[in-house]
Amino acid sequence: MWHLIGKRLVQLPLLLWIIYTVTFVFAWLIPGDPTERGEGRRPPAEVQEAMKVQYNLDNPWAFYVQYLGDATGVGYLVGQRERAFDLGPSLQYIDWRVAGIIKGALPVSLQLGLAAILVALVIGVSAGVMGALRPGGFWDWATLSVAMVGISLPTFVTGTVLLLVFALVLGWLPVGNWGGAAEMVLPTITLSLPFAAYIARLTRMGMIEVMNSDFIRTARAKGLSERRVVVKHALKVAFLPVLSFLGPAAAAAMTGSFVVEEVFNVPGMGYFFVAAVQNKDLFLIMGVVLVYATMLIVFNLLVDVAYHLIDPRIELEG
Repeated sequence: MWHLIGKRLVQLPLLLWIIYTVTFVFAWLIPGDPTERGEGRRPPAEVQEAMKVQYNLDNPWAFYVQYLGDATGVGYLVGQRERAFDLGPSLQYIDWRVAGIIKGALPVSLQLGLAAILVALVIGVSAGVMGALRPGGFWDWATLSVAMVGISLPTFVTGTVLLLVFALVLGWLPVGNWGGAAEMVLPTITLSLPFAAYIARLTRMGMIEVMNSDFIRTARAKGLSERRVVVKHALKVAFLPVLSFLGPAAAAAMTGSFVVEEVFNVPGMGYFFVAAVQNKDLFLIMGVVLVYATMLIVFNLLVDVAYHLIDPRIELEG
């Protein structure tokens, strides 16, 4: 296990550099002028020229090298920058630096993503187990049907429907704000449904396979209760595919909720990332992607370690 952790940590800088390079190329090719303000407003020509010179906005290679040095802390070590790991200023949010925007937005996305994953686990595992215990029965059919709907429907459709029904028509839940438990309900459910659908399918398939295994028949022959057989023996093994899915799912839920944050006006990372792409805010685009990429790599490593802790017989490969 320690070999895997060490190997992944060594690979981390290389992976981030590749992601940084690819993101830079696509971000630079986005149409538009990064010095423009919202709705096409332009600062005076002399201000635009000064910004381009200061931030190398007319020289892609100089921007690439300088930002890479600032973001990695090399610029700080050689005395060229006052800040270590400097993600630069936002070109659209005046007097804001990218690190400050991420510091405020990241906890919101983490809170929303963690809540969505927990809800998805509860719904998905429960539905999958209920369907697997009686294959072909009503609950199995209902689980598969709901899972198919959850996977097929885009989140902007689900979010819009929930918003219209529970916030505007019934008036049960508030909308347009963030901070209280009530404001979290609709975004959390919207974000959790696709993950719950996948978890339900994975749990169902794993449970059906495990329930026909020899060790389950042995456990029943020993006189163990059906509940103990299911929870303590079968579910522990059937949960391994779900655990593998949780790594990228957790990263996606906590960093990929662009549409959900837009629909419900949640001030998270996705909200600012969409605005950065629309306005070609190069510093904000690069900073958000680097944070996203780091989280994805770390989450996958944590899941691999948890996978080994649950079943030490499994060999971990880097």
